[in-house]
Amino acid sequence: MDPHSSRLHVPRRLKIGLAAAAAAILAIGVLSAPASGGTTDDAADPDTVRLLTVGAALTDQQFQEEIVTAFEQESGLDVTVAVGMQDIFDRARRSEADIVMSHFGFVELERFVTEGYGHWPAMVMSNSVAFISPPEDPVGIEDAADPYEAFQRIADAQHPFVVNNLGETLFISDTLWNAAGQPGKAGWWIDEGLSGPPAVRRADQLDAYTIFGLHPFLNMLAAEPPPPRPNLTAVLYDDSLMQRMMATVVVKRPPGRVNEEGALAFQEFLVRPDTQAAIRALTTDSGFQPFLWPAANQNDN
Repeated sequence: MDPHSSRLHVPRRLKIGLAAAAAAILAIGVLSAPASGGTTDDAADPDTVRLLTVGAALTDQQFQEEIVTAFEQESGLDVTVAVGMQDIFDRARRSEADIVMSHFGFVELERFVTEGYGHWPAMVMSNSVAFISPPEDPVGIEDAADPYEAFQRIADAQHPFVVNNLGETLFISDTLWNAAGQPGKAGWWIDEGLSGPPAVRRADQLDAYTIFGLHPFLNMLAAEPPPPRPNLTAVLYDDSLMQRMMATVVVKRPPGRVNEEGALAFQEFLVRPDTQAAIRALTTDSGFQPFLWPAANQNDN
């Protein structure tokens, strides 16, 4: 594998800052109050840790099959895994999880912690955002040293580039455009207000490049029953711009409704150096490795 990037033609059938002091004092003062949205009637199971996570942690189920299973074997605890969407922290407030994993920049994570529902987040890993390329890679981004050089090649050739208006992908695109010297956009920078899979499908139609998360891109290719699959490939770079950090938050309220002790043990396991090395070694079914990046060095080690 090239040390700078990895490129793969995916098979047609793919196997499936600190909180303000006032806010902290307020949080401490309300710890005994019931969480908004109600609670469950059952006490927490001390033998089970309930992980509620964003989907990006579960690409091809490798994190669950390798990392979660290793913790279960070592600890003797069972871990149940559920996927949350935008309501992930609302569900945690209702005691539907003992530990939550989400992207660190998610506003609801900050609210959840500062309102006293969860411990301070621990950085665990980053998922990958990819350049999505036409199959022939017309400007040769496969050989670029980093995403900045890749985008520069696209801009210099004025090859069509479809802007994906998701928050993180739009931010990445704008950063790369600025790094390239703010080149004129006429004729090649295509911004039709599309985001997510529609932007990828538009890139497919135009034989254009775009940017999208590796996890949802592979999900597009693996969808069953399949819609028309994009005839595109993913290119990854070992660069922090193309990585989105994920953190775990251990739920600490209401008392007795969450397995706080088990969740803290699971979090400690995730940030250990040996586990971090195992996370980096994970490989997707389609051959991307690494696709999750260790991030526990960002904690107070």
